[in-house]
Amino acid sequence: MNMKVLHTYCLNYNIGDYALGIGVKNLLRNYLKIDFIANTNLQGRVFDEYYINEVINTKYDLLVIGGGGIIHGAHWPNGWFWLIKQELIKTIKIPFIVYGIGNNYFFSEAPMPEKTLPHLLETYKNAAFFSVRNDGSYERILEQTGLNAIEVPDPGFHVSLNTTYRNIIDSPYVIIQLANDKTEYRFGNSNNKDQFISSMRKIVIWLSKHYHVLFAPHVFDDIALSKIIMEGVSNCSIWDFGYLAFDHSEIAVGYYKYAEFVLAMRGHGQILPIGFCVPVVSLANHPKNDGLMKKIGLEQYIVNILDINFEKVLIDKIKLIEFERISLVKKLEDINKTLFAQTNKAFELIKEIVVF
Repeated sequence: MNMKVLHTYCLNYNIGDYALGIGVKNLLRNYLKIDFIANTNLQGRVFDEYYINEVINTKYDLLVIGGGGIIHGAHWPNGWFWLIKQELIKTIKIPFIVYGIGNNYFFSEAPMPEKTLPHLLETYKNAAFFSVRNDGSYERILEQTGLNAIEVPDPGFHVSLNTTYRNIIDSPYVIIQLANDKTEYRFGNSNNKDQFISSMRKIVIWLSKHYHVLFAPHVFDDIALSKIIMEGVSNCSIWDFGYLAFDHSEIAVGYYKYAEFVLAMRGHGQILPIGFCVPVVSLANHPKNDGLMKKIGLEQYIVNILDINFEKVLIDKIKLIEFERISLVKKLEDINKTLFAQTNKAFELIKEIVVF
């Protein structure tokens, strides 16, 4: 039987979320027989009685929630992004799966609110399949809630599955992907941020002598930080955020495929190049940065943005990538084979559960 699928995930904020959406759809089409996949924005969509009964239960065969760092937001009524009253979860009559979601709280934030736990557990109880992404979210969620979810590779690793992307830049280039929201959690204070800017400008000047440097803002706030760091430096550009976000996000994804290497602060700034076997240095500023790189055996390529020797350490990591590029790409190929095997195992289970 072919399936009509409703996919709900964040559709109004971050290019990385749109990219992981491509990965989810690639996986659904690869493993299931699909009539079509419709979208609705998880961030703000209220799953009330009318929507559940008149849309979800009558028009679709499968509901897919995620991925993305949707376990976040203490201000949301349920302490995470899914806006459904707890007692209504069981009224969803079609199978629903929660796929590759993440705990997106910074260590320095207030802990997950108490109201999140019962709602998460009710979701887990009623979901046909409930999984979290491989960035340390499994361990953090288990410790904080006792919820023993299935761990799967982030769907962003699978943007290339049965999908092609074109090369737009015809000269060797590197991508720098910076994050400029929630700066109090990423940098701690303004002095740390100023030092980061100063160090990154020196890195960019050095890199621009050998590569074109492309800045890749994933959210609107990122643009300002990118422009400050690249100001006055030749052989640099910033991608057209207004064009790419969000109806042309597949073009943004394609830039990652053909880069020489990537320096990234955001989770999907790491995930996308790794999925294309492109080397990446994680500019770690969130638990998910370290968690992902350690989980897949790339901890050698982590640089904490608050490291007192940040500039020197980052240059050393870049030189290491350049020196070991051939063997590193081979390692990334092996990593992706392992990731796909893990995803395949998850979808074999999903097929047993949801195909009828």
